[in-house]
Amino acid sequence: MGIVWLFTFTTSHAQLPSVMTNSAVSTEIEGTPYLDEKFVPAVIYHDNTFHKVPARYNMFRDVIEYMEGTVNMSLAPGPNINRVRFAANTLVVQKFDYKRQTKYGYLTLLDSGKVILYSKMVVTFHKASTGPAPTFKEVPAGFDREPDVFYYKIGDGEQIELESIKSMIATLPEKQQELTLFAKKEKISPKKEEKIIKFVQYYNSL
Repeated sequence: MGIVWLFTFTTSHAQLPSVMTNSAVSTEIEGTPYLDEKFVPAVIYHDNTFHKVPARYNMFRDVIEYMEGTVNMSLAPGPNINRVRFAANTLVVQKFDYKRQTKYGYLTLLDSGKVILYSKMVVTFHKASTGPAPTFKEVPAGFDREPDVFYYKIGDGEQIELESIKSMIATLPEKQQELTLFAKKEKISPKKEEKIIKFVQYYNSL
């Protein structure tokens, strides 16, 4: 599948802190950096206003690309961007820690209440290489979708990466014994999105 390589040039447009995206096509890249390669209807909420545009999410660069007329613009996450709502999901801008760096990023909002649950989509890029002997098979360059990373926030606190259900329960201010029993009964796994959502929804209902 052909992939669009993206290069950015600083500018401002339509009162959004965007950069123009210049496209050059490469036909030797496998996979995709996009959640959905198509531009679909979206609403960008920023600076106490909103902007309805066709948009898509570039997971690799962690930017929203949107069409302003015939111009492809890129919108990096920042404190003035509140959220981006697509038909299938909502991305919110949050400050979080990833690989020992604190930065703003687009996270998927999974559930909200006393605990707010998020996931971070991760895509990596591997260069073209040659396989081992005796075949020396060529491995083309490509994008790889990695497992999502989950974060949660208690009230107005800071983002916490979900490393285990046990450690998460330890950070919660109440109902720890009840939550431990529920997690055991429901076989809650910190790697399965539907299980984590079920656990957080249970806590938020208490």
